[in-house]
Amino acid sequence: MKILLTNPANIGGFKAIGLHFPPMGSLYLGAYLEREGYQVDIRDFSSSAEAPDYSRYDLVGISTDTTRHIRAMKIARRAKEAGCTVVMGGPHPCYIDEEILSTPWVDFIVHGEGEVTLLELVRTLEGGEDGEGGEKQWEGIKGLSFRQDGEVVRTPARPVIQDLDSLPLPARHLVDIALYQRTKFGERSITPVFTSRGCPFNCHFCSSSSFFGTKWRARSPEGIVDELEELTKRYGFGAAAFVDDNFTLFPQRVVAISEEILRRGLDIWWWNLSRAETIVQNEEMLKVMRRAGAKTIYIGVESANPLTLSDLGKKMSLDTVVKAVELLKKHGFEIFASYIFGHPRETARDIHKTIRFAKRLDTNVAQFSILTPYPGTALYEELKDRIWTRHWSFYDSQHLVYRHGRISFMRLEWLLLMANFLYYTRSKKAVQDVWRVVKRHKLGLGTILTYIKDYFWGK
Repeated sequence: MKILLTNPANIGGFKAIGLHFPPMGSLYLGAYLEREGYQVDIRDFSSSAEAPDYSRYDLVGISTDTTRHIRAMKIARRAKEAGCTVVMGGPHPCYIDEEILSTPWVDFIVHGEGEVTLLELVRTLEGGEDGEGGEKQWEGIKGLSFRQDGEVVRTPARPVIQDLDSLPLPARHLVDIALYQRTKFGERSITPVFTSRGCPFNCHFCSSSSFFGTKWRARSPEGIVDELEELTKRYGFGAAAFVDDNFTLFPQRVVAISEEILRRGLDIWWWNLSRAETIVQNEEMLKVMRRAGAKTIYIGVESANPLTLSDLGKKMSLDTVVKAVELLKKHGFEIFASYIFGHPRETARDIHKTIRFAKRLDTNVAQFSILTPYPGTALYEELKDRIWTRHWSFYDSQHLVYRHGRISFMRLEWLLLMANFLYYTRSKKAVQDVWRVVKRHKLGLGTILTYIKDYFWGK
């Protein structure tokens, strides 16, 4: 069986400025299938818009998220019209499987981690559709949705993969890796690395806990640094983005990774996400991270309003955030901070308070977004009766997609625009930083027009 794994093109700001990472989900799936002897190709439409000849393949897999759903369905239609079996997965399809399977373009939807489920499905398809007595063999495959006799069938959930070191390293050789070396961290090419799966915190606006499970599972420090060595020596990357939701959940593991990097003498810069309370409680961890090449830490601040933080499931005090930022600055880290506007109980005054707090923290980057009820989140269940559009392309954290009782759509869009303007003009240095980014990525009128087109019409 010949298999094509696809990744729909990015949209919005990242596409406009030419920043994109390789499709890690597809690279993991490709590596797993290759190890089992299957021929796999990968097509990332963020890197190449040229349509493949789908008729060359027996199965087409599509990994997608909410924002790119429409583009994913276009791929599915073309693949199905070419006679392929079409399988869809990622942090969106499994939560709207009935909507997707009501179309004739998708045969199967994989829930959660896809490696084992997809392999079992491929083997079953190779062996024929029906088993003894005429029953469908794929009914015994866990973690799958499909339509049968006019009804959506959901098989039992598949247990998560406990030993992440048993997975092969992502099959980066299946894509043109040079296309991704254009994304820079400082002057170095940067690429993503996953070191764990699962999240125990289950924030109301995030689907990670439902998709990967609430049990946190980690790769070994040795296996992680093996991948870093491959990135530097084989693929020529000088920086890595640890994109786990909770890279610093166990500080002793972070110390072990850092010490292994130092022991091997790797010259690599890195970026990671952390929680403010972990930073405040583990200053020694920060010191060894810096020696091992850590440059940037991303923290989710979200709001300056304690009630909003509680409603979002963020058990964190603002004093802790202030102390964490002070500690990161003390040790020379670049700081990314994220903020979310538009919780149902928020007013415009609350949002102004968050903007002022962001300016007070004075981090290198502030990412402002609008609260978005993604399928698979507790927030979606809470707000689903107030959602006014399921045009999934607008679920990009830049649009208000539910009826807010206190702030209008246009008012919130204006507050988002104002937050970015006020933050990035807060000082002469901030303006200079923005200008350096503009020059580095050659952002001009064409970039702005591309972004506007995607924002309003190009979804």
